[in-house]
Amino acid sequence: MASLRILFYSGSIGLGHVTRDLVVAAAIRSQCPGAEIDWLASPPAREHLLDMGETLHPQAIHLSDATTHAEVFMRRGAFNITRWAVAVRKRWAADGRLALSAAGEGGYHAFIGDEAYDVAMALTGGASHPGCPCFVLYDFLGLDRMGLHPLEWIGVGAINRAWARDPTGHYRAVFLGESDDIPDRPFGRHGPSRRAWAQRHASMVGHVVPFDPRALADPARLKAGLGFGDEPLILVSVGGTRAGEELIDLSLQAFAILRSRLPKARMLIVGGPRLAPPAKNAPPGVEMRGYVARLYEYLAACDLAVVQGGGATTLELTALRRPFIFFPLRGHCEQMKHVAARQERWGAGTRMTLRRTSPARLAERMMLLIGHAVHYPDLPLQGAHTIARMVLEAAGR
Repeated sequence: MASLRILFYSGSIGLGHVTRDLVVAAAIRSQCPGAEIDWLASPPAREHLLDMGETLHPQAIHLSDATTHAEVFMRRGAFNITRWAVAVRKRWAADGRLALSAAGEGGYHAFIGDEAYDVAMALTGGASHPGCPCFVLYDFLGLDRMGLHPLEWIGVGAINRAWARDPTGHYRAVFLGESDDIPDRPFGRHGPSRRAWAQRHASMVGHVVPFDPRALADPARLKAGLGFGDEPLILVSVGGTRAGEELIDLSLQAFAILRSRLPKARMLIVGGPRLAPPAKNAPPGVEMRGYVARLYEYLAACDLAVVQGGGATTLELTALRRPFIFFPLRGHCEQMKHVAARQERWGAGTRMTLRRTSPARLAERMMLLIGHAVHYPDLPLQGAHTIARMVLEAAGR
C-alpha cells in the first residue's frame, strides 16, 4: 500500500494554531509510521514549520499573509477580529481556492485545515471537492459584532450565514473542546444555535496541547532546569504582534511596585517573532526575550503568568494548573466572548481589562495570586489522537 499522504493547512494568525497542528501531525505519524505530510501556511507559521523540519507545499508561498493583514487592524491592547474578517473575505476566498486546488491535484489521501474557514465556506458554497476526505478544525464557532459600523454588521451576517451551512458531504467539522465551550446563541440574528449546530454536525474531540501535564508537574524542578532560582517568577507572555505592547508596559509598571514588597521577585517577558521586547536596559529583576521555543515549560515553571486572552495560552495554563491573569484584547470576539466564558466555566485564571487596570491594581492582584494553589478541573486532552484516528479511518488506514 502506498504511503499515506496528507495536506495540512494551518490557518489563522500567529503561532498558536500551528503548534497544536504539529501535535496532531505527530499523532498521525505515531499511528501510521511513514505518513507523508505537506503543509500550507503563511508567516510566521510557515517559517516555524520549516524550522521544525516539515515540508511545505510549493503553493504555500502564494497564500495571503494573514498575520500582516491582521496587524493593520491592531492597536495597543486591541484587535477587532470581526472587522478584520469582514475586510479579508476576498483574500479568504482566494486562499480557499488555492488550498482546494493543491489538495485535488496532489494525490492526497486526506486534507486537514485548522480554522480553515475559507476552505469550509468554499466547499459549502459550490467549489469543486478535492476528491479526498476533508477535515476542518475549529476552536470557536461564529463571529460576533463588536462595533457599531453598519458594514461590520452586514459582513458578520454574511460570514455567519456561510459558516452555518450544513457541511455534510463537503467536509467533516471537528471541534477542539467540549460542547459547553460553545455558546448557545445563534449564528447571527436568524441563524441556528451554534451549540446545536456543533452537536449536529461536528465531532467533539477534546483539546490539544503540546505536552503531557504529568511530566511538568514539578515547578521547582522545571524552574531550576531553566536556569532560575527559588525566587518568585512571574512570566508575562504577550504573543507576537503589536497588540501586546500595552500589556508589556503595564506589567513593567506593576512589577516596579510589586518588587518594593517582594525584592527577590523576577519577571520574564516573552514576545514572539513579530514583537521582540528590547533586551537591553531592562529594569532590575526583569528579563526580556523574543520568541521562546517550548514556552509551555516556562508556563509550567512560573509562580504566576500574566498573558493575553488567547485560547491556546489560557488552555495550556489551565492544563498545567498554574495561577494566571489574562487580558482579552479589546474588540476580539473570540477572546472576549468565547475564551473568557470557557475560563469562567472552568474557574481558571483571573480576567482583567487593560483600560480598567492601573499598575497598582495589577501589582496588588499579582501579590494575591503569586504561588497561589489552584484547583482547576481535569481537561479532556485526547484531541490529537482522536483526530488522527478519524483521519486514518477516513483514508482507509
